[in-house]
Amino acid sequence: MRYEQLANFNGKIYFFCLPREEKEGKDQFQHLFICLAEGFRELGVSFFSNINYWQELPEKQEYLFRHDPEIKPDDCSIVVFSNNWFNNNYPLPDNLFHANRKYLTVYLDGNDNDKDYNKRPEYRQFDFILKTHYNRHLNYLDNFYPWSFGLSQRILQELQAVPNFQDRKSQILVNFRHWRTGHPVRNISSNLLIPKISNIWQINNSVDNPANCSTEAYHHLHWLQTGKRHYPTYYNRLKDSMACACFGGFFVTSWPKNSGGLMSRNIRRFITKLRLKSNTIVQWDSWRFWESLAAGCVTFHVDFEKYGIFLPVMPQNWQHYIGIDLDNVQAAIDRIADEPEILERIALQGRLWALQHYSPVPTALRFLETVYQQPITKKVEVETLLEI
Repeated sequence: MRYEQLANFNGKIYFFCLPREEKEGKDQFQHLFICLAEGFRELGVSFFSNINYWQELPEKQEYLFRHDPEIKPDDCSIVVFSNNWFNNNYPLPDNLFHANRKYLTVYLDGNDNDKDYNKRPEYRQFDFILKTHYNRHLNYLDNFYPWSFGLSQRILQELQAVPNFQDRKSQILVNFRHWRTGHPVRNISSNLLIPKISNIWQINNSVDNPANCSTEAYHHLHWLQTGKRHYPTYYNRLKDSMACACFGGFFVTSWPKNSGGLMSRNIRRFITKLRLKSNTIVQWDSWRFWESLAAGCVTFHVDFEKYGIFLPVMPQNWQHYIGIDLDNVQAAIDRIADEPEILERIALQGRLWALQHYSPVPTALRFLETVYQQPITKKVEVETLLEI
């Protein structure tokens, strides 16, 4: 992709990253930061960090995020934190919100657990909170904006060259890491859809064993840095498959509007225990959703419009993905049977849409335009996305 030079931004950005730890569950994979920084680098935007983070190549001790002791947050235009910082009980730097600061503060909220936004003081202090798993049926504080997992260069490199749709195996991947005891939306959706769709495609439910990680230096480095989420074999299965199931999340009610409150959490537990459905879903975003799109698979999720799922740039059902109405799964099966030629078109258009709107550069541009509440470029020109 080629983008014109940034028109309205020449400042610096400061990230507060957490160091990666070797302990189980302490990997501190900061994917949202990585996507942004890769976009900033391509755009020529200067960014700095409190530590060195995200080693890009195994043979070089070079990092995407680099600490420069001469650069402080007060030297920058934007200061960025993520939920990793608060989840690990790190204190905020002294005087972060001091009255004379010239920088804006941004919090990338990738939390997939319940938080009571009305009670946590940091949510009210930040100028902007960019939230994944956003749902338009619910209420958030005024400084909240929808965000997404999106695509990093690590993912795009694995999916740079993908086979033609007709050259793939006639199969759908249904290979969730957390299955059966995991997300109720995943379980209910798959239980309703998969038996019906097995008449169209074979089901591939193979899951990579963490003990069988790649020993090749590059892949092993990223396996470690992503908290054991990087498997070349998984990306190969995506590229070999015509479709992928990407369901995930929890059913909640649209009232009370504060999904993190005690009453909402209790209702959610009740719905989950009784295996009930609703028209509002939280915790719906995933790496798998974006990886499936970028791999050129027919990507299955629930119908975003019906269930309140909201992204900064929305995909269109039956154009970029297939969104299932869980109250009428048979309608999707019938349409696939009646219009089999639509599948290749959805796979192609879904890949193009994801690359155009959610690869690192457009993600970085959207970040700046959200923070400054105005267009940050004169024009965006997209070259041949199929070559990416």
